[in-house]
Amino acid sequence: MSNDFGWIDLHHHIIPSDYVKALAEIGITELSGIPIPKWRPKKSLTDMDKLGIDKAVLSAPLVYFKDNEFSRKFARTTNIYLAELIKTYPSRYGGLASVPLPDIDGAFEELEYAFDELHLDGVTLLSNSKGMYLGDPELEEFFAELNRRKAVVFIHPHDPPFAHIRKPDVPVMFLEWPFDTTRAVTNMVYSGVLDRYPHIRYILSHGGGTVPYLAWRISVLEYRQRDKTKVLRSLYDLIIRKQGPITGMKLLQKMYYDTTAVTAQSSLSALNELLDPSHIVLGTDLGAAPKLMASLILRDLQTFDGFNEEDLISIARKGALELFPRLASV
Repeated sequence: MSNDFGWIDLHHHIIPSDYVKALAEIGITELSGIPIPKWRPKKSLTDMDKLGIDKAVLSAPLVYFKDNEFSRKFARTTNIYLAELIKTYPSRYGGLASVPLPDIDGAFEELEYAFDELHLDGVTLLSNSKGMYLGDPELEEFFAELNRRKAVVFIHPHDPPFAHIRKPDVPVMFLEWPFDTTRAVTNMVYSGVLDRYPHIRYILSHGGGTVPYLAWRISVLEYRQRDKTKVLRSLYDLIIRKQGPITGMKLLQKMYYDTTAVTAQSSLSALNELLDPSHIVLGTDLGAAPKLMASLILRDLQTFDGFNEEDLISIARKGALELFPRLASV
């Protein structure tokens, strides 16, 4: 595997031993039906070195459990651990804060602490938090604050509120996670959040779920908002210019899409059709997935006939450094 590109991984999970222990104490040993994996910094760095990954921007999985009090403390402990890890390995790691949504007051408090005291690089938001999807009116002020801070937001899927039904009986992360990312993005388009808060920069995990395939259909919702200017814009885009829902498409194309679990030729073709390669970024799911998966992702990216060397350089690190310029100085 080539080491020439200096890859920067934007989808790399930390699962500290204290995280696992705290959940075990309240009877939780699985997340989304999967046993919580072990994670150690030195093993992470060894895997990165073997794969030719220069840096990783780390994120924790879910932090809301039990109640608001427990989750606020849990998020704080996790973020402090992440900040200390970055101090120990400043040239290898960046970090994305966790916030205890749907506890909105707790999320505001933790966002301020993570950015102003811990100086983390961005924030992870789940597609939904106990059924409250991104784009929900209750999150309006929170998104206004993210916009004020020009935050980088990594959107990771979560189990939908009906996951317990398990019909069909397929592990939720395989089928429902891609669709839940799509639900969140669709709700953000339809609610107008992407219009109102243009300074937030988004990274969609797993190639955006099914967003690349459904992009036209999602983009049309941009014109369904109760806003006369949207109606006029739809007439111009769809009837006069006859170029499709280009306003909504631009919102989707402004986001960044990571490569975790979507490097089949058909998947990369869909991403490449929707996006400029400058908005495709490396994601491996290391920490939650085995090194073999990351190795296959890197192989597939380099053998895809739709990318030239300049595209690969952009995917490997240029896009990441645009999102996280601090990483260029360490």
